[in-house]
Amino acid sequence: MKTVNRRERSNVPHSTRPEITGAAHVVLRIRRGLPSLRTPRCYRVLERAFRLGKSKEGFGLVEFSVQHDHIHLIVDAMSRSRLARAMQGLMIRIAKALNRFWRRRVGSVFSDRYFALALVKRTQTWRTLRYVLNNGRKHGAWLVKDQPDPFSSGRWFRRWTSSEGIRRPLRRSPVERSRFIELLTFLTIDIDDMPGPRHFESAESLESLLAADRLA
Repeated sequence: MKTVNRRERSNVPHSTRPEITGAAHVVLRIRRGLPSLRTPRCYRVLERAFRLGKSKEGFGLVEFSVQHDHIHLIVDAMSRSRLARAMQGLMIRIAKALNRFWRRRVGSVFSDRYFALALVKRTQTWRTLRYVLNNGRKHGAWLVKDQPDPFSSGRWFRRWTSSEGIRRPLRRSPVERSRFIELLTFLTIDIDDMPGPRHFESAESLESLLAADRLA
C-alpha cells in the first residue's frame, strides 16, 4: 500500500507578501507535536541561533519573544526580498539547532509560512514592541513583577519605564539596534503591562494574527 505524506497545513494564508521597508513584526509557529520551546535549555539553543543569525545585509533582528509553540520577532528589513532571504536562513539555522537538541535526525520544525506585518505608524510600533516583549504575560507564562520575561530579549531592552533591578546579561546580545525604531524617541514600555491585540491597524492584519497566534 502506497503511503502519501502530506505537509501539515499552515495557519497563515498564502497571500502575497506585503512590501516591507523598515521594521516588521514576524511570527513563527512550530509544528504540532514538537516539544515546548519555552524551557531553559531550549531557550539557550534559540538564543545562540538568534545571535548567529541576527544580522544580514539589509536585515536585523531587533527583539524577540519565545513562547511554547511560537516565536515573535521584530526585525528591520530593507525590502521584502531581503526579509524573505534572511528569514529563510534564520529558520533553517533554528530548525537544525532544534533538531540536534531534540535528537531528531530528520523532520521539519516550522509551519511552511511565517506571518509578517510592516510597522508603518508610531503607535503601531509602540504597541507591537509592548505586545512582543510582554507576550509571556499575555499568555500567563511570566508573571514576575518588575522583571522582563527571561524567554525574550527584554533583558537587553533599554526603554523600560523603570529598569531598576534588571540584571543585564554579560553575554553578547542576540539582537541588533533598530535603525528605524531608534528614531522614535518617545517609545517606552511598562515592564508589567498586559498587552492585547490593539496594535493592529486593520481587521485583515488582526485576522492573520488570530490564526498565527491563537488569540481567538
